[in-house]
Amino acid sequence: MNFNLAGRTVIITGITDSSSLALVIAKECKQLGAKLICTGLGKTEFHQNLSEAGQSFLERTYSDFTNTVKVELGDDTIVYPLDVTIQANIDSFADFLKLNQIKIHSVLHSIAMDKTIRQGKVKPIMTITREEFMDAMNVSAFSLLALTQSLYQRDILADEGSIVALSYLGAERIVSHPYKNIGIAKSALERLVKEMAMELGKEKQIQVNAIRFSPYRASKAGSAIEGLEEAESNCHLLSPLGNASAKDLAEEVAYLFRPGNRITGEIRHVDGGYHIRG
Repeated sequence: MNFNLAGRTVIITGITDSSSLALVIAKECKQLGAKLICTGLGKTEFHQNLSEAGQSFLERTYSDFTNTVKVELGDDTIVYPLDVTIQANIDSFADFLKLNQIKIHSVLHSIAMDKTIRQGKVKPIMTITREEFMDAMNVSAFSLLALTQSLYQRDILADEGSIVALSYLGAERIVSHPYKNIGIAKSALERLVKEMAMELGKEKQIQVNAIRFSPYRASKAGSAIEGLEEAESNCHLLSPLGNASAKDLAEEVAYLFRPGNRITGEIRHVDGGYHIRG
């Protein structure tokens, strides 16, 4: 088995700024020799009729993303604006890779969104609208399939590659802090992982796995979740090994990205063993 990622190209989604878990994973992959392609939310030709506030948000978000990548990962890292709610944008990204004859060996799916989380509060499940439910499903779960399909259809995914999606224990059970709507979307994400593992494994020997990580407040996404500070503290006390670090997660993702593994369809835990608690 190879113990590095030299000669392999990895797509990293989900970097927003220097606090992103995806950035820690990207650094680990680069250190092991991988070539990186990073996508971030930004304004594209596919965004139509934007309000001034909407346009400003997309431009600011993409600027933060590109600045972070340049500083943390270097100028040689390819960046691309990607809104996974717009299929034409996903397809344009895949076309860009095809045009430049880039084969993809690994993909990190680190994208989630839940409009029911606002100003640190999580809406009760009985008050969630159809739109809020479907938006969370679209971004947090279906985007994994949509992106993979677009790469697959253009024969960009290399045989014996690896796809990893980030999840959380809240996909399986009611956790100590409100996770609610996003937890349902993460459940769908994990079910997709298993179906994709079966089909892509049989056809192209591609591994597809998900990882549930410890509560993590350092990122923008984590800091927005109600009760996560208390959950982070409690999980650290109750876990056999204490909470896992971002570095622990990055090393596990890199392990799953290495060629020669026979690991697929798994929902793995990098949480210090917290998941074994009753």
